[in-house]
Amino acid sequence: MKILLIFTILYGTLPFIFYQIIKKNLTGLKEIYPFILTVLIASLYEFLGTIILKISFEKWYLIYKILAFLSLHYFFYYLLNKAYKFIFLLFCGVFGLLVVLTFSLWIDFNFLDLNSYFNIFQTIVVLTFSILWFRKMFRSLEVDNLLKNSNFYFISGLIIYYCGTVYLFLMSSTIYNIDKSNFQYYWLLNIILNLVLRSLLIIGIWKARVK
Repeated sequence: MKILLIFTILYGTLPFIFYQIIKKNLTGLKEIYPFILTVLIASLYEFLGTIILKISFEKWYLIYKILAFLSLHYFFYYLLNKAYKFIFLLFCGVFGLLVVLTFSLWIDFNFLDLNSYFNIFQTIVVLTFSILWFRKMFRSLEVDNLLKNSNFYFISGLIIYYCGTVYLFLMSSTIYNIDKSNFQYYWLLNIILNLVLRSLLIIGIWKARVK
C-alpha cells in the first residue's frame, strides 16, 4: 500500500517532466499547463512534506483544493473560449464562500468532512464544464475524432477521477469512524484513480504533439 502511494505521488511529476521534454513539439496546451503545474507541486509537497518530513497534510489539502480549483477553472474558461461567464463567476463566488467558511469553521469540523465538501463541489464544476465542452465539440464538429484531441484525454481523466472518488470522499468520515483499521484499503480507490488521471494527462500531452 505505501509503495503504491509513493509511486503514485512520484508519478505525478511525470506529466510536467514529459511536457518539458517535448514542449518544443507541442501545440495548444496553454489551458491545461496550470493544472499540470499544480499536480507537480502537489506531488513534490506530498513526497517531501508528508512522506519525508511528516508534516501535517490537512492545511496543505486546503491549499491544494484552491490551486486545483483555480487551475481547472482557467483550463475550462479558455477551453470554452471565455463563454458562460455567469456560470464561471457563480462557481467562483460559491468556492470563495466555501473557503471562507472552511477557515472559520476549521477547528469545529472534521477534516474529512471539509475535504468532502470541496470534492463534491469540484465534481459538480468538472461535470458542468465537461458537458458544455462535449456539447461544443458535437455542435461545431471541430474534431472528426475525439481520440486525436488532447483535451479529450484531460477531460476524461478529470471525469473519471472526480466522479470515481465523489462517493468515497462523501462517506470518508463515516467509513473512518466505523472501520479505522481498514480505512487505508478504501483510500486505495483514490490512489488508483489518481494514477488514471495522471496517465491520461501524459497521454493528452503526447497527443498534442505537432505531427
